[in-house]
Amino acid sequence: MGTLFDQDARKSLHIEDKAIISEIEILKKIASKTKLSIDQVIKISEIKQLERKNNLYVSNGDIHDEQMSGIGLLLDKIDSSLGRLAIAVENHGS
Repeated sequence: MGTLFDQDARKSLHIEDKAIISEIEILKKIASKTKLSIDQVIKISEIKQLERKNNLYVSNGDIHDEQMSGIGLLLDKIDSSLGRLAIAVENHGS
């Protein structure tokens, strides 16, 4: 989960040839096992990737909401501190 102050740098990931070959083998194995065409298996895989993408959007929205809440709490603390400081200055000047 993301944090307000200590966010790790995002990693840039590259796809290597062996990962592509592995994916092809997996898809072929699924097609053989399920008796579906490779095109059907690829389409199902695409659907699953869309589902994953949607889940990531939801998760990111939750993180965003938490970050905004954290910023709101910080702003409330700043507002309270400034209010107390203003009162202290007024009382000191009287």
